[in-house]
Amino acid sequence: MAVKKTDSVKEYSKGWYDKMIMIWRDRMDMLGIHDTGALRSSIDKGKFSMDEDGGAMAFHYLEYGIYVDLGTGNGYYRGNPGDLHFLDPTYRLEHKLGAPRKRKPWFNKSWYISVMVLKEKLADVIGEQFSGLFDNLEGRERG
Repeated sequence: MAVKKTDSVKEYSKGWYDKMIMIWRDRMDMLGIHDTGALRSSIDKGKFSMDEDGGAMAFHYLEYGIYVDLGTGNGYYRGNPGDLHFLDPTYRLEHKLGAPRKRKPWFNKSWYISVMVLKEKLADVIGEQFSGLFDNLEGRERG
């Protein structure tokens, strides 16, 4: 992708930031994550501040969205020694638990891909700006 002279770190970052909300919601729709719609509607932009030297972006969504993404939830807990008996098909049948949860990767996969795209684009923009510094230099003879 060619870098336009008008591109700036702030402009591109703002566009990327705005697009992430749409990407996550589209991914949820594709994966059928819509029991109540609460998670989808909770996705929102937080703080955005960016200049040529760096900045910060924040997003908001309901915390349980990460559990949906990873296919975990009730019965899973930090520090579990690995004896997740509730995943055993016999146990699930006896306790009428149905099928175990499955991952619905609405967040991590989209986030990783989008961050890689952002990183590459900003490297192009910053590289073009850096190269532009040398466009106005005139050669001098040293004597």
